[in-house]
Amino acid sequence: MNKITLYTFAILPNLFWSLTFIWYKVILEYLGPVSIIFFRLIIASSILIFITKVFYKTQEKLVFKDYRNLFILAFFEPFIYFLGESYGMLYVSSTIASVIISMIPVLTPVIAFKILNEKLNIFNILGLLISFAGVLVILVNPSASADFTLKGIMLLLVAVIGAVSYGVTVKKMSADYSSLTIAKYQSIFGSFLFLPLFLILEYNSSITNISESYNKGTIFTMLITLFSMSFFASVLAFVLILKPIKILGISKTNVFTNLIPVFTAVIAYFFLDEHFDTKKIIGMILVISGIILSQMKGLFKKKSLQIM
Repeated sequence: MNKITLYTFAILPNLFWSLTFIWYKVILEYLGPVSIIFFRLIIASSILIFITKVFYKTQEKLVFKDYRNLFILAFFEPFIYFLGESYGMLYVSSTIASVIISMIPVLTPVIAFKILNEKLNIFNILGLLISFAGVLVILVNPSASADFTLKGIMLLLVAVIGAVSYGVTVKKMSADYSSLTIAKYQSIFGSFLFLPLFLILEYNSSITNISESYNKGTIFTMLITLFSMSFFASVLAFVLILKPIKILGISKTNVFTNLIPVFTAVIAYFFLDEHFDTKKIIGMILVISGIILSQMKGLFKKKSLQIM
């Protein structure tokens, strides 16, 4: 795989995840957060099962221990990550939430070094920090009041831990299985994990809301939004991102998540009539510059920065 394709695979998933902010605004009018995730995973599982059955005659067979590992993978993400993020955002402002979630690529190198022995040079570390600083410039408004609670911060930190743990686990799995196989079982096991929560918390309200949507003639909007989230953000994004994780490592791949606020700002400019200001432009330049720097091999290829 050439570098252009590889980095395209690293960038596109973050564009798709950025679009979920718009899709969530639409779909939350019809369904609760647990229902959205549950139906999204059901649709994603169906798509991936269809693709592997129809287009791949030879199916990858899993050994027993890998079923356990894939279940652990699904537990970290989507289960832990989405629960922490969805419920954490109920207790903090969107800005605070975005900043905490942006800690994922900053914390990843420490964990990756300890568990996977991934090493980064000084350019990679500086790139991560500059990119994170760019996110802060885009998101943080000094004049805005800090709107958060300790409960919200803790829930979002759980999401961060889930995402970092997912990256470490999937890095190990990617050596033995294809992206399609991993994404398929991740979605299937994720569906089973969310099923009890869906039945207990939102089953009755979801049935009522779906019936109302059908009667009002808005059912098509709900379905097309759910399908878009499932196909682009749950199927295509996870299939694509697994290749950079395998080749670049989780530290260099996760830094691309800092593009999410950049993509969100651009999308908001075109679709939500929001405007760019100097602060956003400077932040976007910092994010992109930091990402480029984080991918450099360094002047001294034989030497790498030992983290911790």
